[in-house]
Amino acid sequence: MFWFGLLLMSVLAVLLIGWPWLGRRFIRPVDGKQLNVALTRQRLDELHREVNEGLIESQDLHKAEQELKLALAMEQGQDARIVSGSSRWVLLAGLSLALMVSAYSYWHANELDALHDWQAANAQLADLGRRVVVEADPSVTVEELQRFALALRTKLHADPQAPEGWLLLGRLYASLNRLDSAIEAYEKSLSQAPDRSGTLLSLSQALVMIGSEESLTRAKQLLTKLQLQEPDNQSSLGLLAITATQLGDQPLALKSWTALKSLLPVEDPMQASIQQRIDELSGVQGTSLKIKVGISEALRAHLPNDGYLIVFARSQDSNMKMPAAVIRQPLTSLPLEIELSDANAMLPNYNLSSLQQAQVVARISQDADVQSAPGELQGEINLALSKGQMLQIEITIDKELN
Repeated sequence: MFWFGLLLMSVLAVLLIGWPWLGRRFIRPVDGKQLNVALTRQRLDELHREVNEGLIESQDLHKAEQELKLALAMEQGQDARIVSGSSRWVLLAGLSLALMVSAYSYWHANELDALHDWQAANAQLADLGRRVVVEADPSVTVEELQRFALALRTKLHADPQAPEGWLLLGRLYASLNRLDSAIEAYEKSLSQAPDRSGTLLSLSQALVMIGSEESLTRAKQLLTKLQLQEPDNQSSLGLLAITATQLGDQPLALKSWTALKSLLPVEDPMQASIQQRIDELSGVQGTSLKIKVGISEALRAHLPNDGYLIVFARSQDSNMKMPAAVIRQPLTSLPLEIELSDANAMLPNYNLSSLQQAQVVARISQDADVQSAPGELQGEINLALSKGQMLQIEITIDKELN
């Protein structure tokens, strides 16, 4: 805006200054002074002719000449005043216009508000740093994070040799979803401290969020380097597994998921989803059941207005009554179809694929609790399962629990 305003004012100034010469060049006006002089000379010649012809007396010639000369002088003086007045108004109009354009350009280009924000950010740097970094204050607003990032960027401009500062700035930008700026800050931190694990991981996370093939390839390189430094780093291992999966690098993805599974505790809820990823990459399909649930006509009138449909599978030939897979959903019209699979497991290592003899139960309950209660409606079926099998079955809810 500033440069546009400056250019506009320069053009206007050139036009205002050069207008008289441009007018003389393209518009050739009649010279009023020369016309008046010519008319006066013509009238004097006519007076002399009239004297010679005897139309007027000689003594009146002198008086008439004086009157013509006086009239000529008065007209020329009036024209000069008109020209002078017109020029003055043109200059005043041009000056006013230039001032208005200058004021408008300055008002929109001065960025005084941004300057005030920058000054306030610098003054609050220490306090914001304490709240954001030390205390991790959850009440910090987005505006305060932006102000902190601005002040930190200013400090790093004055003292750029600070890898910790660039890392912190990158994380601030990432929290503000400014991924390009975050990556730039991480790269500067990494150039000063190439082996810092926090920078390698943070930069990889930002690159994975970008999601392009180029950024994923760069993230894969960084995470591979980090794994060589810290083989038991679960965060980097999980991110490497995700990155390799997105790039289609099946051997690296399978290796990374398997290593991550071995590092996690057996009871960790992530075990089931990781095993599912491993099975998908290995070409092993999990067990799934497509179940059509219906109700007998005798019990249809007993359906509650508000209730839940609970469908689960558990072991048939053991004392383990905990469901291996369960689905709960608000009750709708029956019959309906649902799919029960390993993804519905409640424990990492206990799912449909781990069952050989299963009991599949469909129950209508007043709440979402799997435990049975009197008055609930239920149907069940027993069947044999094989790992990776996909079966279609039907269950009819045909009894009321006591």
